[in-house]
Amino acid sequence: MLKRTNAIRNGLLLFAILGLYFLLLDALGWADNLFLRLGNYVFIFLMVNNTLKSAVKNGENYLSKLAVGIVTVFIAMTLGAISLFIYLQVLEPDLERYISPVIAANSYSGLCVALFIQSLASSMILVFILSQLYKNKKPSEMK
Repeated sequence: MLKRTNAIRNGLLLFAILGLYFLLLDALGWADNLFLRLGNYVFIFLMVNNTLKSAVKNGENYLSKLAVGIVTVFIAMTLGAISLFIYLQVLEPDLERYISPVIAANSYSGLCVALFIQSLASSMILVFILSQLYKNKKPSEMK
């Protein structure tokens, strides 16, 4: 099921895209811009949509579609949190630069855990919404 829908590949690709996106924002000094930080949902939407389209083409049932969408975002968010922790440990930037009023943390690991939980929860909501969109689609309806 995971191989046929490219869930793992899409999760890894989503991780790479989001990593490059946030590195670019950080390099340009725009990492604290809320609207640009919310732009990552466009990438999540596109990759989960791609995964679910593949699942529909393969004739997967609703729960399988939901599962492959969750696997896709779980891979990306887990690798993202681990990479962020490594990035923070190596470069040791000022923690205040990354903490917002929404995310309160007093250490790099606390920040990474908080961001992991926040990103996973919001991505799961997006997966559920997209799964509802593809709930009754048939393989013949997909391009």
